Amino acid sequence: MSRNQIRRTNEVGGTQLVRFLLGAGVTTSLVVVFVLLHVTNIRAATELKKLQTAHDRMDDLVKSARLQAERLRSPRHLSERSAEMNLGLVSVSQLEIVEAPARRASTADIAREASR
Repeated sequence: MSRNQIRRTNEVGGTQLVRFLLGAGVTTSLVVVFVLLHVTNIRAATELKKLQTAHDRMDDLVKSARLQAERLRSPRHLSERSAEMNLGLVSVSQLEIVEAPARRASTADIAREASR
């Protein structure tokens, strides 16, 4: 074998080695990028699931609060509460609130006010 043939063989082998290393580097880089994107995707999915769970809890609280507010606003409930609390209201309707006649002051009430 002549020296020129040996040089050509070495140069071709070197070129193939460089190509192989470049290909391996690019492939490795692509695999690393894919893995990082996959991990990021999994983290985002986990965060989304947490947010959905929190949103569902909040939605349940809002529904419960709406139902309770509707119950508390009902004229029947207001009538019952006014009777329980002895607020002096005779009836509650959506159009008007009628006041009960003023109570007669008892001697105990007059004595209490006089002591103030």
